[in-house]
Amino acid sequence: MSTQRKLAHHAEERIERLRSVILKSIFVGGMYGALVSIPTELMLRWRSPFYRAFGLRIRIFYHTIWIAAGASFRTERAVIEFENVVRREEEIRRQNLLEESVLSGSYTTEQEGVHRSK
Repeated sequence: MSTQRKLAHHAEERIERLRSVILKSIFVGGMYGALVSIPTELMLRWRSPFYRAFGLRIRIFYHTIWIAAGASFRTERAVIEFENVVRREEEIRRQNLLEESVLSGSYTTEQEGVHRSK
């Protein structure tokens, strides 16, 4: 059994939050992709004799590409937003720890190499 402390980005709570963000964004992005693929497929069926000649596999591939593209773009954006939120939370946590250590007297500017000239 390891006695090492887990890093902040390996915390179970943070991983669960990330997993939740990813699953939600995959679903929402897939729905956005379907909102694009279904109307465009209907329009292509109506207007394009070339598209009408395609078989079922090509049509399924068309929908799959749109749905996967929507899901991946939405998920990428959601993960970047999650990273920014985590970065802000860490910055606030560090700021609070620094303020607490200054107030308790356990941290001084001399520890950083800053000396007041007399």
